Amino acid sequence: MRLVAETNTIVSGLLWKGAPRRLMDAADAGLIQLVSSETLLAELARVLRRDKFAARLRRSVLTAERVLDGYRSVVE
Repeated sequence: MRLVAETNTIVSGLLWKGAPRRLMDAADAGLIQLVSSETLLAELARVLRRDKFAARLRRSVLTAERVLDGYRSVVE
């Protein structure tokens, strides 16, 4: 199954638990294929750099760039 997820769902899946995280886990396991575009990836990069996510990223010992790179490795 190929899916295009909107940016809010991706951010939730990358930074928190719950249903969006299960979507990301399914993609990591190869159960589904997430599909994106350069436009959506650019939007995700902008969103991850917002101040409101900085503390969450620090607590997870992550950077916006590292999260984005990880997501890029999963999507087609």
